[in-house]
Amino acid sequence: MLRMLTPSIAIAALAAATPALADTYTKASFSGGTFGGGANVQSPFSGNGFFPGQTFSGSFVFDNNLIPAAGSGYVNVFGNSFPDYANIPAADLFTFNFGPLTFNAANAASPAAVQYNNGNFNGFFYISDFAFQGANYQLQIQGGSISVVALDNQGNPGFNSLVNGYINIGNNAVTDQAPYVPVVAGGAVPEPATWAMLIFGFAGIAGSMRHRKAKVSFA
Repeated sequence: MLRMLTPSIAIAALAAATPALADTYTKASFSGGTFGGGANVQSPFSGNGFFPGQTFSGSFVFDNNLIPAAGSGYVNVFGNSFPDYANIPAADLFTFNFGPLTFNAANAASPAAVQYNNGNFNGFFYISDFAFQGANYQLQIQGGSISVVALDNQGNPGFNSLVNGYINIGNNAVTDQAPYVPVVAGGAVPEPATWAMLIFGFAGIAGSMRHRKAKVSFA
């Protein structure tokens, strides 16, 4: 009876060590770029890692359970509304490789969001302040539009966009899709009692295997 119970104990202990997820998630890639023409990449960005017609890439995680229904119009689904948000690292939640700069969800001035239009991917809502060439700027992604504006001495954004670009939108623009499982940073660490259950269970499995081997040899 004990030999029958110990494998079950090990399985139960492993289940206890693995956190249950509230929703299912997907990690995917996206792309974008700057518009052509010198007016779309101005000083100090022009010639310093940015140029007209440049392409960008990034990745993000979305909650399959929170994709809006068809006919719902424009909807921003914020990352911090994901039930398992605390177990998704910022770089997994959103990363944007913007020329020589890299942004992720941790750099956002306000929570980042995936934007949908009638249930289809329509870009992001993302705002982040950053320093470049000794001055302060703000990256703004509104749906499928990218812009960079200067910040004044009070940290207020201006109206003249120094970089103008786009995010490729539509479900076909969401590539490299793969199931994503949120994990606690550094990995889930079982409690001491769980370790004891695991050791006891695996010891029972090993004993059961030795017993079966002995019976086969005897036969």
